[in-house]
Amino acid sequence: MIVATFFPIYLNVRYPLVYENIIRTESKNNGLDPALVAAVISVESGYNVTAVSEKGAIGLMQLMPETASYVCATYGVVYDGDKLFDFEYNISLGCKYLRYLKDRFTENYALAAYNAGEGNVRKWIRGGGELRFRETREYVKRVYRAKKYYGIKYGSR
Repeated sequence: MIVATFFPIYLNVRYPLVYENIIRTESKNNGLDPALVAAVISVESGYNVTAVSEKGAIGLMQLMPETASYVCATYGVVYDGDKLFDFEYNISLGCKYLRYLKDRFTENYALAAYNAGEGNVRKWIRGGGELRFRETREYVKRVYRAKKYYGIKYGSR
């Protein structure tokens, strides 16, 4: 009885519906499942808009400045490194980058590339397809776990 009572609360805390409108808009604009985008944000930054990784990835979708600059050049968007903490700008670029990766790989490999880089994934595919980094294998599992719950919330199971 207690579990049934607190489980929905746990899900709402663990998988919040934050920035829902921009996630839906940018997902639609880029042909992505909003549950996937929400899951990537959840795993990447825990919805912390001011997150900065040890390696220098910034914002909700944890974009490296070089990657964000490349995405901007690829999609004709003006790059502004100062705006990487802006949730709309970060989600917009993150969705474009995820679309870019999904156009080149299956979803599983696109997520791996989001985490470990496109070059590593290409090497892994040439070498038989196994994701060589434990961190990347765990990352992909965590994104899919979160996507399952966000699929319920976004109605995109």
